[in-house]
Amino acid sequence: MEITPAIIILIIAVFSVVQSLFGVGLLVFGTPTFLLLGASYAESVGYLLPSSLLLSSIQAHGFRDKIRIARGVVLYAMPFVFFGLLLSIDVVQHSFILAIVGATMLLLSLMRIIGVEKISKEIIKFDRSFLVITGFIHGISNQGGALLTVLMGSIYSDKEKVRTNIAFAYLLFGLSQLVVLLWLKVDVISWMSIVYGLVTVLLYQLVGKSLFQSINMNTFDLIFTGFMIIYGILLLTPVILNYMEIL
Repeated sequence: MEITPAIIILIIAVFSVVQSLFGVGLLVFGTPTFLLLGASYAESVGYLLPSSLLLSSIQAHGFRDKIRIARGVVLYAMPFVFFGLLLSIDVVQHSFILAIVGATMLLLSLMRIIGVEKISKEIIKFDRSFLVITGFIHGISNQGGALLTVLMGSIYSDKEKVRTNIAFAYLLFGLSQLVVLLWLKVDVISWMSIVYGLVTVLLYQLVGKSLFQSINMNTFDLIFTGFMIIYGILLLTPVILNYMEIL
């Protein structure tokens, strides 16, 4: 299937609204959507990264007093985001990326079903290790955002603090990914990226802000987890079928 600018804008528009609520969503769901449509992992990151950076910047701006996670992300997560993306572009095959993203989504769905409050104490004990793991998973699969929701939910109870710290961490993750793409000269970011970014900003201003204040987050959390399970299954199914054919 040919991925046209119209399809890219539609995908970015839908998941920008999701990210407006949670601080994550554009990469968590946008990446597997593009992979299912036949894009490479590098292409998927390139389509989504400019919009994600813009949206994260807007969500983190003006809330400096609420950000507590910056030092840990810079020291423990960012180097592994860099390494994970480098590995996924240069070494890992497309089918393996599908398997990694699908398995990660199912695992994170299970963590969300178990409940943040039941694992929060363990996460806080090993927060540095958790940041290292989150950084690497984000680099190799773009699914670090879902892990960030677990980490931030274990540290903060205020939803604005949760979203702001997730957005700031996402911003630093995205900058690491941008450095890798520019360093490897991966031709996936173009002038159309500006258009995608403008769509994201417009939707956030028109829809995201008001939804964030009014939506029942428990209900939306269930929907979020449900979509992660569905995407995980969709990504893993062709990999498993292909493996069975080889056997």
